[in-house]
Amino acid sequence: MTLGFFTLLLFTSCHLHYSLGEKPTFKICVPAIVLPACTELMNKRSEIATIECIAGRDRVECLNLVERREADFMAVDPEDLYLAMKKKNEDYSVFADIRTKEELMAEFRYEGILLVKKNSGINSLSDLRGKKSCHTGYGRNVGYKIPITKLKSHNLFKIDPDTSMSPVERELKALSEFFSESCLVGKYSSNEDVNRKLKKSYPNLCALCADPIKCDYPDRFSGYDGSILCLAENGGDVAFTKVIYVRKYFGLPIGHATKSLTEPQADPNDYEYLCEDGSKVPVTGKACSWAARPWQAYIGNGDINQKEMNLLQQRLRIFYEDAKSADHEKFAKQMMVNEKNTVVAKEEPIYPRDHLLKAKYADVIERSILDGSSNDEKINVCVSSNIEMRKCQVMRDVAFSRDIRPSFDCILKDKTLCSQAVKDGQADAIIVQAKNIDKYDFVDLMPIVFEAYDDNNRYVVIADADTTYNEIKKSHLKFDSSNLRSVNAALQFLDKRRSEHTERVCPNNIKNDENGKLQVVNSKELHKQVLE
Repeated sequence: MTLGFFTLLLFTSCHLHYSLGEKPTFKICVPAIVLPACTELMNKRSEIATIECIAGRDRVECLNLVERREADFMAVDPEDLYLAMKKKNEDYSVFADIRTKEELMAEFRYEGILLVKKNSGINSLSDLRGKKSCHTGYGRNVGYKIPITKLKSHNLFKIDPDTSMSPVERELKALSEFFSESCLVGKYSSNEDVNRKLKKSYPNLCALCADPIKCDYPDRFSGYDGSILCLAENGGDVAFTKVIYVRKYFGLPIGHATKSLTEPQADPNDYEYLCEDGSKVPVTGKACSWAARPWQAYIGNGDINQKEMNLLQQRLRIFYEDAKSADHEKFAKQMMVNEKNTVVAKEEPIYPRDHLLKAKYADVIERSILDGSSNDEKINVCVSSNIEMRKCQVMRDVAFSRDIRPSFDCILKDKTLCSQAVKDGQADAIIVQAKNIDKYDFVDLMPIVFEAYDDNNRYVVIADADTTYNEIKKSHLKFDSSNLRSVNAALQFLDKRRSEHTERVCPNNIKNDENGKLQVVNSKELHKQVLE
């Protein structure tokens, strides 16, 4: 995946050979798509250290390159830390964070908390049952994943075992039964029909929203600040949000500041934090966090020594500030550079597992939509080669770390057996390359997803402007028989234009006609065809 964001990591002194008076060279690994940005931004000379950019396929491969000492460091999201923890935890160390200037001293990006009114009658976690809840939004960390994960771990949140419902619906159903009313905006499904159906089935999940019918962004009672407003102004009993917004709302100082920059919207003495053990603490003091999301970070091999770590931390701080210049705006974004952020060095490097456990975030990443037992549903994907198996396992691990549920697993069988495995219930799905379609028995199977290309990278059939409809129905095709996509486009076209009385053209029977009046071309080549 582009795994959406860009990545970097750090490694050991055994490859950093330099003598006194020489500056060391560190290798940063970035996804291939980011390499031009990295090369441009890291090209500036420095008296501290030189940084050389090398490309991996994606951040997963960068993790492997760092582990193998082919790269020294990379930048990561918390989900990448989880993958590193599962691979070889002791082979990686977090040595710097990318933090906001507003919260330079905050160890984690944000802390998920539960805010309640004083004298609310909520004196334990079980007292939350039947109360009115205010959430930042569906699927979000502090407003959804963290509270649901923790309530499940305390056996307060029960999932319906009815397998006729999707796992997502079962989770929403459990939430609607636990709280009497809520404001939980967002898309419950990317399919709009399913989204509407779920909101109609569980309307109490939207009852506290400013617009219960729409139940989507923007809503006055959604988001970090909106969930607090929902509690303070709209009859909520508990709000799930993060600490910095609580402090802003009540006009309290942030970080090491001695005074607040915001006016209080309510009296902080009327509210409390509800802790995971059921105790409560005042909002004017230190919050009791249920879990915290770590900052984006730089990690490297666990063998790096203190001197090398200090040099690299200094060099990265300089790089980060230089990259904020206007000339670098496009590339800076690709390299996780933000005007509001800066690099903060860690005094001591920390292993990914220790970092995630300290944040109480590992179990949030690992959360199960169902009951968390070994009986949780999985989607078994059948593959038919060792290469496909390795790719499937990487996709499985990355998908799990990024909250794609139900999780899936990979099973290896011969090509001729995969389709039968699905029919027999040993597997749920198979991934088929177009060139191998004729090797599978698709009776009683149906396609569910397919690979798509950008609009400017499609294969189309073209003809002269004066070509008649009858000619289009009968004319031969010219296509590149050595290009699988071109062949598939030709097959699809021939299949679409055949009559119900005509047999389908088999892949091994299709023939290219160099003089064909119809031509299969890539959409990128259309301008050349016009010029010709």
